[in-house]
Amino acid sequence: MRCNITAGTWVAMFCLFIGMTIRSYAQLPLQQAITLTLQHYPTLKVKRALSEAAVAHSTDVNHQWWPSMKLLDEVNAGTDNGIYGSYFPMSTIPSTSGGIRDANRSEVMSGNIALAQMQWEVYNFGAYRSKREEALQQQKVYTSDADITANDLTVSVIQDYLRLLQYYAMMRIQADNIARTRSVLQAVTVIVLHGLKPGVDSSIATAELSKARLNYLDMQNGYNQVRMHLGILTGLDSSVIIPDTLYNGGLVQMLENATDTAVVQQEHPALQFYNALFQQQKKHEDVIRKDALPKVSLMVAGWMRGSSTQYNDIFNKNLLSGIGYSRYNYLAGVSVAYNFTDIGHTRDKMREQRLRTQAAESQLEASHTLLDNQLMQAQINIHTAMDKLFEMPAQLNAARAAAMQKMALYKGGLTNIIEVTNALYVLNRAETDLVQTHNAAWQALFMEAFASNHLQQLVQQLETARRQ
Repeated sequence: MRCNITAGTWVAMFCLFIGMTIRSYAQLPLQQAITLTLQHYPTLKVKRALSEAAVAHSTDVNHQWWPSMKLLDEVNAGTDNGIYGSYFPMSTIPSTSGGIRDANRSEVMSGNIALAQMQWEVYNFGAYRSKREEALQQQKVYTSDADITANDLTVSVIQDYLRLLQYYAMMRIQADNIARTRSVLQAVTVIVLHGLKPGVDSSIATAELSKARLNYLDMQNGYNQVRMHLGILTGLDSSVIIPDTLYNGGLVQMLENATDTAVVQQEHPALQFYNALFQQQKKHEDVIRKDALPKVSLMVAGWMRGSSTQYNDIFNKNLLSGIGYSRYNYLAGVSVAYNFTDIGHTRDKMREQRLRTQAAESQLEASHTLLDNQLMQAQINIHTAMDKLFEMPAQLNAARAAAMQKMALYKGGLTNIIEVTNALYVLNRAETDLVQTHNAAWQALFMEAFASNHLQQLVQQLETARRQ
C-alpha cells in the first residue's frame, strides 16, 4: 500500500509539473507578437515622439503672426558729450543725446529711459498662410513616417513568425528522421551481428544517423536565432517564445479565398509617406515664393526719459534725481519692406526646390510601381503554392511507401543499405518540400496583404481561424 501511494504521489507531481510547464511556455499568437512589438519597440516610440513634436511645431507656426511687444527700462550713469554728425547703428555703440558744446565735460550724470515697443507684420501677401500649410504638411510627413515604421515592424514580426514556424516544422522533421534512422541502425546492427550483412552497412547507418543529428542542430540554431530577434522586437524573453502551429490548418482555405481583384490602395503607409513628402516639398516652394514678397508692418512705440542734467546744461550732483521720468513721447508708423536685390537669390532657391519636388514625385511613382509588382508577383505565387499543395500528398505518400518497402526488402536480403538510405533521403526531402511549400504559401499571402494594405485584416482572419 505504501509503495502504491508513493507511486501515485509521484505521478500526480509529474502531471502537475507538466501542466505548470505548459502554462509557463504558452504558444505566442501572431497578433499578440505584433501588438507587443508596436507597444515596445524603441524606434517606433522615437517616430511617434517626432510626430508629436511636428504637431507642436505647427502650433508654433500658427502663432507667428502675433505682434512683437517689448518692454524696456534702463538706468545709466556716465558723461554726456556729443557732436554733430550721423552714423549707422553698429551693434553696441552707445547713443548720446544733447551735450553738444565746445569742450568735453567729465562730470557724471544719471539717466533713465523706459520703452514700450510693438512691431506687427500685418500683411505679407500670404507668407503666413504658406508657412502654416507647410507646417501642417510636415506634420503629415512625420505622422506617415511613424505609420510606415509601424507597418514595417509588423512585416518584420510576420517574417520572423513565418521563419519560426518553418524552423519549428523542420526540427520536427529532423527529429522524425533521427528516429527513423535510429530504427534502421538498430535493424542493421542485428542483421550484421548475425552475419547476414557486412559490417560496412552498420557504419553507413551510423553515419546517416549522425548526419540527421547535425541537420537537427542546424535547424535548432536557426530556430533560436529567429526567436532571439523576435524577442528583441516584442520585448519578451526569447526562451518562452513558441509559435502557434494551428495557423497551418486554415492555409488551404485562405489560398482558395484569395482573388486576383486586389489592388494597391492609396492609403498604403508607404504611399501615404511619399505623397506627404511630395506635398511638403510643393508647399515649401510656395513658402520660398511668398517669403520674397513685400511685407507691411505696423510699428508703435512709447517711451519716457529722465536725466540728472537740466535743459540749460546744469549738472545735478544728486544722481538719484535722474531716475525719475520728466519727458514723454510716442511714435506710430507703417512700413513697407521689399528686398529688390533678393530676386535673383529667390530664383536660385526656387530652381533648387523644384528639383527636390520632382525627386519626391519620382519617389512616389517608384513606390507605387514597386507595390504593383509585388502584388502581381504575390498573386502568381499564390496560384503556384495552391497547385503545389495539391500535388504534395502524392510525393509524400509515395516517399513514405518507398521507405517502408526498401526497409522490408533490406531485412529480406533483397537490397542494400545504400538503397535504404536513398529512400530515407527521398522521404526527408518530401517532408521538407511540404514545409517549404507551406512557407512559400504564407509568404505569398502576406506579400499580397502587404501590397494591398490588408495586413491587419489577414492577421484577424488567421486569429479567427485559429480559435475555431
